[in-house]
Amino acid sequence: MSMKIYQMNENKDIINHFNSETPVEIPEVYHEKEVRAFWVSNVVNIDLPTVEDIDLFQKKVISILDTAVDFNINTLYFQVRTTNDAFYESKLNPYSRYFTGVEGKKPPFDVLAWIIKEAKQRGLSFHAWCNPYRVSLNGTIPKDEYLKTCDDLNFAKKHPELIVLDKKGAMILNPAKDEVKQFITDSMVELVSNYDVDGIHFDDYFYPYAGLDDVYNDLKEYEFREEESWSLGDFRRHHVTDAMRKVYQALKKHNPKLQFGLSPFGIWKTKESDPKGANVDPRCSESYYGQYADSVTWVKEGIVDYIVPQIYWDFGHHLAPFADLLDWWVDLCKDTNVKLYIGHGAYRLGTDSRYQNPNEIVDQVKYANQHDVVSGNVFFTAKTFMDQDKAFPGMQNLKKLFKKEV
Repeated sequence: MSMKIYQMNENKDIINHFNSETPVEIPEVYHEKEVRAFWVSNVVNIDLPTVEDIDLFQKKVISILDTAVDFNINTLYFQVRTTNDAFYESKLNPYSRYFTGVEGKKPPFDVLAWIIKEAKQRGLSFHAWCNPYRVSLNGTIPKDEYLKTCDDLNFAKKHPELIVLDKKGAMILNPAKDEVKQFITDSMVELVSNYDVDGIHFDDYFYPYAGLDDVYNDLKEYEFREEESWSLGDFRRHHVTDAMRKVYQALKKHNPKLQFGLSPFGIWKTKESDPKGANVDPRCSESYYGQYADSVTWVKEGIVDYIVPQIYWDFGHHLAPFADLLDWWVDLCKDTNVKLYIGHGAYRLGTDSRYQNPNEIVDQVKYANQHDVVSGNVFFTAKTFMDQDKAFPGMQNLKKLFKKEV
């Protein structure tokens, strides 16, 4: 049995698949999957404060972990590298300013080891969420001034020649540099060698959303590219994919049981730019061209164990509706060994469009999980599970679904 769904308006317009007269239908039955997860976001302290007040920090951590158990969540994607830093003891990276208040400042004890221990005691799988390239969040502070605020251990401070800027002045490590790839790989191996994590998780920030600066960019590297026939886009995608492949191979060499997963922006390409693209509006952003993230190659080559596309749009979105994107990712991952977990924008509940409907996320989960190819659901962010705000009614509906109370 299934049911049609409607837009949030007085006319109750039926929601169809994009550019079609075929209604989107939500199964009435919920199919439980092996992974139910949320991201714990530490950049700019979204989900957790710094450890400057360690008692408050620990209480917040315990609250997040207990909330996960209460919602029948079984996996955490916990952010441990935000801006070329560390939320753990490292010889390669300084402690994060979002962790201890000042970059490089030592915490009172090995806090990450304690968090992992507490998570494992509750039966939670723990994946270390890292950003591979990002050095700064924005360009409000010029490069040289920002680097002065970084600890001497910071790789970017030691190697400013390996930094490129986006059009707004934010810094990333140059993805086209072999030294950068080696540093990222070494950092991941160090992390999994010293902490009892179940895997490494990268988010959607590869090449920056704003595009690279006209002066401080990778064009010099492109001039000496390995293949003369490569376009600039081909060159950038090659180097991003090469870095991901190197991390995957290094992790598997260290421990074959470790999981490596990527969470790209939810649109690879549109059907307009490539017949193999998704059935969405041609005006949509495309990660293949914007962030140079070639999700199709990652999945087809099997250089990831799982992929979590961020499909943060609702069913009724006028450009990128959830159902059509979900269908595209299911089609990509079928007949591969890569597990597909769906990234849901739970933080948007209670805001606009169909996210005003407290059943939007529940409907997304039911729609996604009817497919055998889908192996799990991941939600942004932990804070949404705890706040008693506009998202609360929808999150309570999700809780009932996951606890099989409906």
